[in-house]
Amino acid sequence: MTQRYGSAAIFGAILLLCFAAAWEIPAAATDPVAIIVNPSNAITSVSIPDLNRIFLGEKSRWPNGKHVFLIMAPPGSPERASILKNVYKMTESDYAKYFLQASFTGAISAPPKDAASAAEIKQLVAENPGAIGYVKQQDVDDTVKVILKIQ
Repeated sequence: MTQRYGSAAIFGAILLLCFAAAWEIPAAATDPVAIIVNPSNAITSVSIPDLNRIFLGEKSRWPNGKHVFLIMAPPGSPERASILKNVYKMTESDYAKYFLQASFTGAISAPPKDAASAAEIKQLVAENPGAIGYVKQQDVDDTVKVILKIQ
């Protein structure tokens, strides 16, 4: 009889761990996040409302006519959690649903590109005149230009 209850307890614990792993817990960024663009971009600053429109794909061109190419940090990173909270005002699942629907309806031509690391974000921004992304302030170097800092 005790083995039966022991197995049920183990099964319950495994089930609880599975639910806990699937539960979305936003990470908190401890470092300021720098919004970065290609150094050739004439933009020197951006407001949060304008950044929101750019990141949502509602504003798809820069004033010089270049197409906006948005690069996101990897899911689960503190920087991405900060951007989702402070710019998008969405959870990770809301973000995924938004871009799935926007792609399906044709509201945007393509969703943002997920990069694997801060180094990849900086490289893509440095190589693409229309690119915009974000990294921890401490990861900024002279290959990119900071247009906004988010705490």
